[in-house]
Order: sequence, then structure tokens, then C-alpha cells
Amino acid sequence: MNILIIGGGISGISAAKVLLKTHHKVTIVEKSEAPGGLMEKIANCRIGFKTFYDEIRDDPNLTVIKGTCVIDAERVNGSFKIHLEGQGHIDADRIIISSGLVPYDPKHLKGKRIITSLEYDAMIDQKNVELPEINKIAFVLCVGSRGNEYPLCSSVCCSYSLREIKWTLQRIKPEITVFYNDLRFFGQEFYMEKVFRDAGVNFIRANSRYFDEDENGVTIRYYNDNRIIEDRFDYVVLSIGLHPNPELKSLSEVFGFTLNEYGFIKEVEPLKTDIEGIYVSGGALEPMNIKDAILTGFGASSKCLSDLNGGFDDTIENKISYEDTPDIDNIPVDLNSYLFYLGIDDPSFKMFYEFLSESFINIAQKLCELGKNVCIVTQNLVMPSYGELLYENARRKGVIFVHLEEGQSLKVENSTAYIHGQKDVLSFSFDKMVSFNDYIELFKNKEFLFQYRTEPQIRWNPTKWDRKHFFYGFCRYPRSERWKMREYFGAVGEVILDMEEERVYPTLSEERCSGCGSCKDACPQSAIEMIVHEKPLSVFGPNFETREPIAHIKEDVCVGCGLCASVCPSDVISYEVPFK
Repeated sequence: MNILIIGGGISGISAAKVLLKTHHKVTIVEKSEAPGGLMEKIANCRIGFKTFYDEIRDDPNLTVIKGTCVIDAERVNGSFKIHLEGQGHIDADRIIISSGLVPYDPKHLKGKRIITSLEYDAMIDQKNVELPEINKIAFVLCVGSRGNEYPLCSSVCCSYSLREIKWTLQRIKPEITVFYNDLRFFGQEFYMEKVFRDAGVNFIRANSRYFDEDENGVTIRYYNDNRIIEDRFDYVVLSIGLHPNPELKSLSEVFGFTLNEYGFIKEVEPLKTDIEGIYVSGGALEPMNIKDAILTGFGASSKCLSDLNGGFDDTIENKISYEDTPDIDNIPVDLNSYLFYLGIDDPSFKMFYEFLSESFINIAQKLCELGKNVCIVTQNLVMPSYGELLYENARRKGVIFVHLEEGQSLKVENSTAYIHGQKDVLSFSFDKMVSFNDYIELFKNKEFLFQYRTEPQIRWNPTKWDRKHFFYGFCRYPRSERWKMREYFGAVGEVILDMEEERVYPTLSEERCSGCGSCKDACPQSAIEMIVHEKPLSVFGPNFETREPIAHIKEDVCVGCGLCASVCPSDVISYEVPFK
């Protein structure tokens, strides 16, 4: 089977990995002169992409055609004959569209000291020994997103700004201010937020901002706490949004698949277009982060394989775990007024903001349609990508949103809510209050993949718990239902990759192990545990025993990377074959 992937970014490469592991021939058509997409432009992602791509680069079944694009196609007996610009034509039985996203260009805002997040990334690249003098810097979120021209949330700007703050603080120690609408972080990123707040990073919730640049810096005027405030910065970094690739329009004309009103491909089934034999992944679907681009790349290829083979056998299905999303829509509808409070301070529960944001808005909208008075007070509202449309629709339907600014808090006394700010106090009455804390028990004592796997593990293995368990749905990461089957096919793709890989596992000589724990500390997969063994002591007289720790390798978690062998001071960890 010949499969064409249009787009050589991280999602397209992810799709190719699964298809190559199942011994299909894959052709990647990349418009630029090198694969990589947006990841290739980001200093701290470039190496990760290269490592990922190098795993398949020399596969004999892979062909990469660079510097061209699709200009025409025709259907021939169920297959496709695709014409490339200046490169003749190729034949394909199936196609995956992975054309990626395009960064917004804020031409009307940029200057010498007002720069985009990508420009700032290049500035603080570790290859640059010297940095410009920066004593005070501002990060401005949602530039080119959540507006009239482009209403979607880009899903990545907040997260990426958080990482740029981390990279900044690793090199210099300026005063940092973040101007935001909402902080749409995900998973363990909320712990990073807390760390940065504790380190003195200033967060300001302000929608209205005006920039005035001169040779020495930038003045920002913004509205906060019922007044206009002015502040001065050396640099301002615009966290730019991600828009659909304009190439999707021409591809839709060539192949006939449908785009939605926002310029993304319309799914008729998960990861599948409305043209038989054409699938979709990554930024061609909607704005998404690297983790989801990889997930949907795995998913699009496994969806393609499922359609070809009529499903998957029990060997694959038995490794995939799913938990139904709990129904929290059990609120009585016979009252007149409702208050929803979306806020919590504990970062270990903030990862559930996305799930409860959408759930609360859906419930509030239904109540509003019944003629009820509904208000949602938010400390944070996490509605990424198409979720922003649900939020805007709820506002139009009559749901009142009150977004707490920094320093404001909600107090409740006798069915009356008081919002305390730095100056004024806002109050309103309600018949029923629903809060984040009401649902804490849903999340306690559960094992969610995003809580127990590190950020690098989740990025490159987005559904994998260990080699026997791959999660999708609520137990992976609670969020919108549209992701459920995308995650399922992504999990299938990961299982296929894991089953197909021929790994060499380390052998550990337990009788010579000193129990120092160096291997355990070095293992990125937490695949080594220390087990206490009883050992007889060679002494005269009564028999004595001592207890000593011995390293034990868990093969169901081990990926065979070899780090343990490289750090063992006693040289007791070995491989059956030498490293190449």
C-alpha cells in the first residue's frame, strides 16, 4: 500500500512512523526545503524533532519530496494520481493531510522592541552567547487569537509563553509581567505557573492594551482595577496565535474535501475527511500543541489502517484503557438563579479546568435557554481551540461571565456572592451555587495519565502509561468529547509502534549490584526500582543476615534507551548486543 502524507511537520512524521512500522510505503511531500514545520523554527524543539525524525529517516520504504506542492489530482480505480509542481506525479492508495499551522503576523504592532514569540525565541537561543540588556520584559498573550477576525483560541500561546519565561530565567533575571485574558495551561503546566508566581513573575488580567514604542523601550497602557495604568518595559513579546495553513484551501479544491468556516478540515469521522481515502492530522484539524499533533498523527495512520483492515485484533484492544466521562449535569432546574464558580488554588486540580470549563458552560447555557438567570464567575476559563466558540455562544445566549482580576476573590454569605477587589465590592444573589470544589471527589484517588507522566513522556508518548497500558478519554486527560476517538486511534498507533519495535533490554547482575541507585535516578521512564534483598553475612558464630537494596528493571516500562548502563559505576548493567 502506497500512502502519501502532505506535510513534513511533527504530525506528518508521526503518521509516517506508524505506517512504516506496518511495512507500508510512505511518501512525504513537504513544501519547504526541509521537514520540521514549526518545531524546526523553535530553538528548544528543534533537537527533539530531529531525534524523532532520525528514527525513520533511513527507512527504505520512506520517500521525502521537498520543495514542492500538490497542484492537481485525479481518482483512478479508487487510488489517487497526484501531480506535483515541477516534480511529475506520484500514485497513492491513501492520503493523510498534515499541513500544519501558520503563525499570525502582527505587522501593525511589531517594532524593534515589540517582537513576536518566535523572534524572541531566536533571541534567547542558547547558541547566542550574548543577549541584549533586558531589565524588564512583558509577555502579551492572545495576539491574533480570540478576536473578531479569528475567534478561535490557538491552544499553545499560553503554554509556549510559560516555557519562554523558563528559558529567560535560566539565562537572565529580568522583571517579568504577563498580560493575559485567561491562562489556558494544561496538565502539569499549572505547577510551572505557581513556581513562576512564587519567583516574582507578575500576572495581570487585562484585555485592553495599548503600546507606545520608542528607541529605549515600550510603554504599555492597560485597563485594570477600574482605571488606566501605564508601565514601561525594555521589550514586549507578542504571543502570536496559530492560524490554518492557506495551503488547505488549494488542497480542498484539488481533492474536494470540505473546510469549515474557520479554514480547517471538517471531520466526518474522527481524523477522516468527507472524501473516502483521505485522512487528516495535526494543525489541519484545529489549533493544537505538539502533544496533540503527535497524537493525531499516530491516530490518522491507525484510522487509515483500521479502514483498510476492518478494525484491530484483541492483542491491540486489550492494551487500551478507557473510562467514561462522568455526567455532572444533575443540577435541579426548578430554581430562578444560578451561580457557577470556576476557580481553585490547588495546582494539582487545575488540570481539570478544561473539563469543568466546558461542563459548566454547557449546563449554564441549557439553564439560560429555560429562562433562568445564570452567572459564571471565573478565576480561569480554559476553552482551547473550538471551545472558544462555545464560550462566545453562551455569552450571546445570555450567560453572564465575570472574570476575576488578579487580587480579586469571591466570598459567599447567605445566598449572596461578594466579589472583593482592591477598591469596589460587587454583590449578587442566587438560588443555587455550583463550584469547582463540588467536583473534587471526581478527581481524587484516580490515576490520570497527565498527572503521573512527565511533560517529555507525554509529548512523545501521548497515551502510554507503560508497555501494557495505553489510555484515552477521561482517564488520560479530561476534556472535550470530540477528542475521545482521536485519542483512541492515537493509542492504537502507539500500541502498534510498541508491538513492532524490536527492543534490546538491559541485563543486570544483581549479585554485583551495590544498590547505589544511580540507574534509578537516571532512568527517564521510571523503569528501575530498588528492591530490598536479604543477604547472609559471613561471620563466625550465629547466622546473621543483612538487608541491602538491589536494582530491578521493569521491562513493561523500559524502552531500552541505555542510560542506566551508561551511569552504572559498578558496570553491572549490560546489553546482549553492543550499542551502535
